[in-house]
Amino acid sequence: MTRFAGQIALVTGGTSGIGEAVVRSFAAQGAKVAILSNAPQDELDAAIASGSVAAARQVDIADADAVAHAVASIETELGAADILVNNAAIWQPNPVPDSPIALFDRHIDVNLKGSFYVTQAVLPAMIARGEGRIIFVSSVSGIAGRAGDSAYSASKAGVAMLARTLTAEQGPKGIRINCVCPGAVATPLTAGLRTPAGEQAIAAMMENLPSPRRQFFMDPTQIADLILYLASPQSSAVHGAVIAADEGLTATM
Repeated sequence: MTRFAGQIALVTGGTSGIGEAVVRSFAAQGAKVAILSNAPQDELDAAIASGSVAAARQVDIADADAVAHAVASIETELGAADILVNNAAIWQPNPVPDSPIALFDRHIDVNLKGSFYVTQAVLPAMIARGEGRIIFVSSVSGIAGRAGDSAYSASKAGVAMLARTLTAEQGPKGIRINCVCPGAVATPLTAGLRTPAGEQAIAAMMENLPSPRRQFFMDPTQIADLILYLASPQSSAVHGAVIAADEGLTATM
C-alpha cells in the first residue's frame, strides 16, 4: 500500500514505542519519514539503516532554537513536512507535595512546550502550501487525571487543548489538526507498569470495559493505525478531535 507515496512525515520520538510504530507504518505506506529524537546517535543511525527513516536529527524538543534548526535542516534535506506527529514525551510519577518543582517543569517543557515548538517550526511551510496534517499524541491521563501524575496529566491535558486551539486558528488555512489520547500501551515508557502487580491493577480497571479484548496493554501499532487514519484523506471531515484510544476506559470511569 502506498497511500502516503511522495509525502514527508515528521515524527518526534520516533525511535521507540508508539513513535517507532508510526514511523514503520508511514514508511510501509510510501512516505519519506524524518524523526526528531533525543535518543543516542547510534539509535538514530540504526533507524536510518533499517530503511524506514530517511532523515534523523538528535534534538531535545524542549529547546526551541534547536528544534527550529533541526526542522530547517530536515526541510533542506527532504523538503517540508506534509504530516507532523507530535509524539515525543516523558513520564515520571510526581506525587505532591514531595515532587521536585524541576520535575513538573520538565514535563511541561518536553510534553507541552516541545510539541508547540515543533509545530511552530513546521507550520510556515504548511501554511505557504495551504495544506498539512498535524496529529498530537496526548493521553487518557490528560482527560481523566491520575493520582501521582499531576505533571504528566497537566502537560497532556495542555497538549489536547493546544491541538483544539490550533485547529480553530489554522484550520481555515488548510491545516487539519487532531489529537489521540492513548490508554495503556506496551512501550518503554510503561515498562515499569508491566509487572504482575501492574497488570493486576489494570485487570481490575478493565473488569467493566466495553472492549471484548481485555488487553492489559495495547500494542503500539493500534495507536499507529489511528494516527495514519487521521493523516489520510479518509479522515478529511475530522478536525480538532480529541480521540481516546483506550479500550473504553474513560467511557466507563
